[in-house]
Amino acid sequence: MPFSRRKLAFLSVCVLALACSACSSSNKGKIEGAWVNSDSIEGAPAGAITVEFNSDGTFAMKGLGMTLITAKYSLGMGDTVSFTDVKDGKGQAQDKLKGKVKIKIDGDNMTWTEDKATYKLKRVTKDAKTDKQDKNDTK
Repeated sequence: MPFSRRKLAFLSVCVLALACSACSSSNKGKIEGAWVNSDSIEGAPAGAITVEFNSDGTFAMKGLGMTLITAKYSLGMGDTVSFTDVKDGKGQAQDKLKGKVKIKIDGDNMTWTEDKATYKLKRVTKDAKTDKQDKNDTK
């Protein structure tokens, strides 16, 4: 029995909807906020590096009391995150750092994979910020 035009149109819409859902980012609505390294990153001990993904598409990496890197980011398909307009803490362009990484988020845990390296980060919660401020206030 041949497909009617209506059935064919319905099937086309279903296939298109399925294709579009497969193309969406798995990080949408989950990546925004501050994250701190839970493992050592290139010699920096756990808790020394903070990365911030802002809802306006800007990114900052901070450590040792200073901004190390700023960039613009965009979410790609699945776990892909792209970085552009990358600058060091002095505002100098760092074109070699532009590119794509894989970021998988599971609750408050982030796994950041680039080239041959994988980094583990943990979401900075409001409670963690308050605890840190309380410790600093008692000094």
